[in-house]
Amino acid sequence: MTNPPFVNGNYYHIYNRGVEKRNIFIGKRDYQQFLLTMDFYRKAPLPAKLSDFKRGIEKAKKIENQIELVEIYSYCLMPNHFHFLLKQNADGGITNFIRKFANSYTRYFNTKYDRIGPLFQGTFKAKLIENDGYLLQVSKYIHRNPLKLHKESLNLYPYSSYSYYLSKDKHPFCNTEFILSYFSKTIPNLSYQSFVEEEETETDNPEIYSLLIDPDEEK
Repeated sequence: MTNPPFVNGNYYHIYNRGVEKRNIFIGKRDYQQFLLTMDFYRKAPLPAKLSDFKRGIEKAKKIENQIELVEIYSYCLMPNHFHFLLKQNADGGITNFIRKFANSYTRYFNTKYDRIGPLFQGTFKAKLIENDGYLLQVSKYIHRNPLKLHKESLNLYPYSSYSYYLSKDKHPFCNTEFILSYFSKTIPNLSYQSFVEEEETETDNPEIYSLLIDPDEEK
């Protein structure tokens, strides 16, 4: 699979998994480190070292002309893979963001678990999102990923942006309002929750499903 060109202002479904389909998260702290690393590397120039950012030191520093390389709208972290829905804001934004946070997390993981070598399966995968319907379906697909782990309550899965879509809490770095603007906040059957949790599988609409992810990635 060849990734499409990355153009400022365009939306993309980004995903990758562990090399040899191995788990990239072993415990709770790994998920937390991954999210922290995402937040840190989505901006440039960097205000500090990641270790300082982790301790909150960077909050006292102001970086002139700092920009968001990407804007993140939805995400889900699964034991052996991840999904993002995001928009590129700056030239090279997606490539720089993914490269830096993946390298940083790999160093963390390899140090913690005494391993060497790549953690992720080659270059990340990307699909260009070309219309609003596709955009909403990608967000739905991402948020439905934990169904195999949390069949009863998707909103209870802690490593997804979905719970923030259903609450009034503001996410530290994920923009939930953009997707929610397509749905009703007062009519339950027209809500985002209803859209995501309605009974539907890839076999219900194989044409849409084929646009969401490369079929080989599901094996």
